Amino acid sequence: MFLPLLLATVLTTAPNAGATNAVSIEAPSATPPRKVISVRMPMPSFITPDEQLKFDIPYQIPELNWGNQRFWDPYRTAHDNTTNWFQSDYATKNWFGFRDKLATNGLDISASYTANLAGNPVGGKSSGFTYCDNFTLDLEFQSKPLLGYDGGTLSVIALNRDGNNLSAQHIGNQFTVQQVYGGTGTIFYGLAYNQRFDDDKISFKFGRMAAGDDFASSPLYWLYMNNGIDGNPQALPVNGSFSTYPWSVWGARLRALLTKETEAMLGIYQVTPQVSQSYMHGFNWNMNPGDGVMLVGQYGWAPEFFKPSPSAAPKTSDGKSVVSVNNDGKTFSVPASDAIPHGLPGHYWMGGYYSTWTYSQFGSTQGQPGAYGLYWHFDQMLYRMDPCKDTGLTAWSAFVLSPQQNTAKVPFQYNGGLVYTGMIPARPRDISIFGVAYGNFSSNYAQANQASLGGYATYELAYEFGYRINLTKFAYVQPDAQWIINPGGTGSIPNALVLGAQIGVTF
Repeated sequence: MFLPLLLATVLTTAPNAGATNAVSIEAPSATPPRKVISVRMPMPSFITPDEQLKFDIPYQIPELNWGNQRFWDPYRTAHDNTTNWFQSDYATKNWFGFRDKLATNGLDISASYTANLAGNPVGGKSSGFTYCDNFTLDLEFQSKPLLGYDGGTLSVIALNRDGNNLSAQHIGNQFTVQQVYGGTGTIFYGLAYNQRFDDDKISFKFGRMAAGDDFASSPLYWLYMNNGIDGNPQALPVNGSFSTYPWSVWGARLRALLTKETEAMLGIYQVTPQVSQSYMHGFNWNMNPGDGVMLVGQYGWAPEFFKPSPSAAPKTSDGKSVVSVNNDGKTFSVPASDAIPHGLPGHYWMGGYYSTWTYSQFGSTQGQPGAYGLYWHFDQMLYRMDPCKDTGLTAWSAFVLSPQQNTAKVPFQYNGGLVYTGMIPARPRDISIFGVAYGNFSSNYAQANQASLGGYATYELAYEFGYRINLTKFAYVQPDAQWIINPGGTGSIPNALVLGAQIGVTF
């Protein structure tokens, strides 16, 4: 529980991780690396070897990558070849070479710890302070070294969560202020197999997983502590039982790259009321007669505006660029510096879901079969300080519309924010965030619960400000402030100021 706090104290004396943390380009080794980067990307695109040179870091945020998930990042041997612990990507490094040996033979092991500390000195139902945390262990079995064929990955994921919920105990708001709270104890989360085809242009995944792993999720959301933003927009699981971490269901997902910049996904997932029962520890694998099915579709576009010309690439002291040999024997030019010039990348997508499950209606004992909703997202880098550096400003926004007022608690939600990497020149890897989450409560919900809520619920609004201090590549501390306006929507609870921090360590 106190490990991240102790680690943070030690690491504050660590040397600067480096002023330039852009994408590093290494000449390919004799053994081609596994394409783990495209195993589970929430958005376009599937990355070919050539495209990888351009988009290793789509958001220009060094510790985020399309191959990562919200609480786990597959171990990459090449990322931890330094002898300096402070420069390592992992707190436990490569286990004196044993971890690399396992990876070479087809087993990637990774783990992470995230903690949320929060208190509300002002407002809410009462003042208080709570702590909650999430520990995730991820095992990735690769098909090439284990079975001899390319493109397959079996993910086995477990987690443990502890702590208390500040929103429930002291504030009384909808958009809970600690994103790692939800489900307590040890939970078996993932058992999913992903197979990639046609140079990663098509992939198919099935098993125990959640719709939110692949749909309606962005690495930008994961920077926030408020659960109305982090992970997936909260209206999706609240309104339609859209499955999200840490609760997995049976499901399958097909992803296809349509062009270099566009992608389509289609998924089918189980909908069951038993999914969030903590006492079953994630082993409630039954498919019951009363369960439903959810279909999810998403189309995305990932452009890069104002692409620099090749002449913008840095040169060596003699004015030449390094030339390396690709895995297929062809040559390609790689800048001699640790960066390749970028333009302004963006990610745009829209999606929708339809569920066959029978939902409870507000103010009625009758159930209603079927629920549907739509969602949109965009993020766009607006300003880059240097075409060969990962510093700059990105704006993002997301919308959710679930029109059925009789079953949807929050029929409309809007999220948005700004993310600035390297605002302080001496701290190029630190991240400044601002976010907003706004939700309208259903008129049916407000009317049916007016007496119990102490008023008629209309809307709730949350603002969040944070500054992520990357102490090393594997550890961060993020002081955080939230202002919760109209908690619970009724006006009977005073606006609340929440002060706290996120702490994260990748092992």
